[in-house]
Amino acid sequence: MKYINFKRYKFSTALKTLNKARYNFFKILRSIFSPLKKYEYNKIHEYFEFRKFNIKKIRKYINLIFYYFRFFNIKAFTRYLNIKFFKKVNLKNSKFLLFHLPASLIFFIFLYITIPTFYNYDKSDIAKALCGNYKIKCFIKGEVNYRFYPTPRLNIKNLVVTGNKNQENPFLIVGKTAIKLSIKNLLAKDRHEIRKIEIENFETNLNLKNLKENNNILNKKINLPPINFKKGKIIFYQGADYVATISKAKSSIKFVKGFLDMKLKGNFLNDNISIYLSKNAIDKKISTNFKLKMSNLNLISKINFFSSQIEKNVISGNFSVNKNKNKISGIFDYKDNELIINKSNLRNAFIDGKLDGKIIFSPYFNFNLDLNLNSLNFTKINNYFLNFDKDKRKKLFNLNNKINGKLNFSSNKIYSKHNLVKSFESRLKFYNGNLNIEQFLVNLGNLGAADLIGNINEDKVLTNLKFESNIFVDNQKKFLSKFGIYNKSSISSNYFVSGMFDLENVKATFYEISDDKKFTIADTNYIEKEFNNLMLENEYKYLFDFPRLKEFIKVIKTE
Repeated sequence: MKYINFKRYKFSTALKTLNKARYNFFKILRSIFSPLKKYEYNKIHEYFEFRKFNIKKIRKYINLIFYYFRFFNIKAFTRYLNIKFFKKVNLKNSKFLLFHLPASLIFFIFLYITIPTFYNYDKSDIAKALCGNYKIKCFIKGEVNYRFYPTPRLNIKNLVVTGNKNQENPFLIVGKTAIKLSIKNLLAKDRHEIRKIEIENFETNLNLKNLKENNNILNKKINLPPINFKKGKIIFYQGADYVATISKAKSSIKFVKGFLDMKLKGNFLNDNISIYLSKNAIDKKISTNFKLKMSNLNLISKINFFSSQIEKNVISGNFSVNKNKNKISGIFDYKDNELIINKSNLRNAFIDGKLDGKIIFSPYFNFNLDLNLNSLNFTKINNYFLNFDKDKRKKLFNLNNKINGKLNFSSNKIYSKHNLVKSFESRLKFYNGNLNIEQFLVNLGNLGAADLIGNINEDKVLTNLKFESNIFVDNQKKFLSKFGIYNKSSISSNYFVSGMFDLENVKATFYEISDDKKFTIADTNYIEKEFNNLMLENEYKYLFDFPRLKEFIKVIKTE
């Protein structure tokens, strides 16, 4: 009985609902067709009588529907819906919209990102996905795990990257690698998309001899996901010889087809170093921008160069280097391991001029440079040199045996306190840690000129300058007046001096002195003694001091 009453109650409720829906439906129709007086409601109703329906009436019905929809009252229809339907939905009290729907979405998303936890990942497949398309080989020695927090990723321990198919010379060793995955195709492990790679606790070994090979890899139009490095060190080698290390290194690399963007920060020689490198292909040319900054040294270096894709191994560009008040900038070409400096400007507190020439890097380092200065402040250079301690001076004279080449060095104007030297020009040759002075001409203005040839040879005990010099006096009266000698009517117009100068112990030895004739041994020894006593009294302090030189010339001329 209760069941029957329940069904009757539900049926009556349903009838009421249907009647109300029919009433609302016809009310909507009235709101739509009320503006149209041309057509009556009864005529419209005839089109709903399917017993009389035929093709012509269907066509008329369709045309009528399109016609009515052009002119029906949209405002009245939407107003009815807003009042009668949308206001019945209470968003604040709807548990479905506020709780069940968001909870369902969160559950299915969580389920989607956690399912790959149960997959087994093959190390060789992951290594191939990382390095298979390049001239490198990856080896995974540790575990591979999937983690969904904080983002879906594969965590790899002990990753080794080599330049070939063996593990003898790895250039990258990584303690921890995180491969961040895209949400797309997350359930298909063979279709995972790598979004980013994070490398932590790494060590990189870079051989400077393989820079050309590494550059060829970078020039290829390959795609790599963004890579971030942190907590590592970069070690540089020249063949088997250790060069330097960048510690506490962190870097970010973005590599897309034809484009490279790299930033590197770390500690180099107890200084904070920042390196920025970008490469881009523009009009069949590869444009590269390089910037280096060292904080403590206050050094900023910028290089911008283009490499042609048509003419291989040809690079052209410009550079600038700023350190405190020292600045150099210029234009260069690089081809077949040769750097050609076409034009450059060099300026600091001591010199102002231009540098050009050629630097050869392979098979052996060599150079042929012309340094032409507009001016040189000798007083500042001498004062700067005198502030060196003995150990620092010794390192200054010890030339690196890998420096080999020629330097043509000249200055059009010399700034000094007593303005004795007007200009100079020289030809210097460096070879195996030695220096050969092929020519050194000094212009003394109206007084005359002087030249010097010699060489600096370094052995295990001493660093000596062996020299030969000629002094030419053009105007004897001005020469004697300059040095305050008034009791001599004339002097020789040409003097020759040969000897040796100990650069470390700061002592001069004269082998021969002559003017029109050769000086005796006693005279030579006397001049040597006076030179060491007066000019080298406090090592280099008075070597280029004009009052001391004036006193020395007076003593030897008087005697």
